[in-house]
Amino acid sequence: MKLFAISLKQKTIPLYLFAARASDLTKIVRLTHRSRDERLALQRTLDRKRLKEIALYLREPHSLIANNIILNFDEFVSFKPVKDHGIENAGYLTIPDDSPCATILDGQHRLMGFQLADQVDFELSCIGFLNLDETQAADVFTVINTTQKPLSKSLLLDIRHYIGKTEGEEKKATDIAFYLNNNTHCLLHSQIRVAGGEKGVIALDALTRLIMPFIDLGGVLERGVKKPEPIFSHYINTFFKLYKLPINTATISVALSPVFERVIRRGRALEKEPFSEEGIEDILSPVSDFRWEAALLKNREGRTRLIREFLMRLPEGINRELQEWLL
Repeated sequence: MKLFAISLKQKTIPLYLFAARASDLTKIVRLTHRSRDERLALQRTLDRKRLKEIALYLREPHSLIANNIILNFDEFVSFKPVKDHGIENAGYLTIPDDSPCATILDGQHRLMGFQLADQVDFELSCIGFLNLDETQAADVFTVINTTQKPLSKSLLLDIRHYIGKTEGEEKKATDIAFYLNNNTHCLLHSQIRVAGGEKGVIALDALTRLIMPFIDLGGVLERGVKKPEPIFSHYINTFFKLYKLPINTATISVALSPVFERVIRRGRALEKEPFSEEGIEDILSPVSDFRWEAALLKNREGRTRLIREFLMRLPEGINRELQEWLL
């Protein structure tokens, strides 16, 4: 196989820019994963869940992979310059067809996801090194994985939501989170972080994950509530004002735990819908003196203990196991 490439040199190391179809690349790469027996391997074991996520994305009509796949070719691959393309440093990589001849330094999940994507295949941008030794390959690998800072999950969620890529309960939960952030009457107004460096008490992604179980299939607000946004706003305001708690990720995770479900179910039994702040305060009246101890709120085990004690004091049965919730 011959592939047109452009040769570059960064300090003393040459590298080659080229394009290749995913189906061709998967034939020439060897997958070796770092373990006790493979101390020279660099990559971690493939994550099956991540592969499936990438495969599902690849099946979408407008999917694309813009990041480079970075390879280290062995001694059986060569580069021959040519002078008739009108491009400086152009030439061809000659790659054997009959055996694997490259290891992946970056992009193994992106590339191998094509194998689960039902014959989806297109060209990928690639960077190739020629026969780096073990030290050089390890150095390139560590630089790639320590200097590249991934986008925050909240920023990615914000972008996906803006372009209409969120669906179902994720879209509903994100809508609710933005409502709380934009509502001047809510204590979470302008307190939800989207991009890195923003001020706020909780990240958009974290808040969305806390909200989602309540509106998901079987959630307490899944059916019969056309506008759940005001319910969350009224509840957040009442909960934090009543218990005089600081607002942070830990206390919000306590508020949006089985405690919230209990409040809604008890409120329905007492016919308190549509859940005004006054109605929610009345629902919480049997436990208005409950002490959310600051020391216990600092860790997951302590928060779980407090939630259990709270639910034992507030009437109505538990409808979900605590393990199902992000506390």
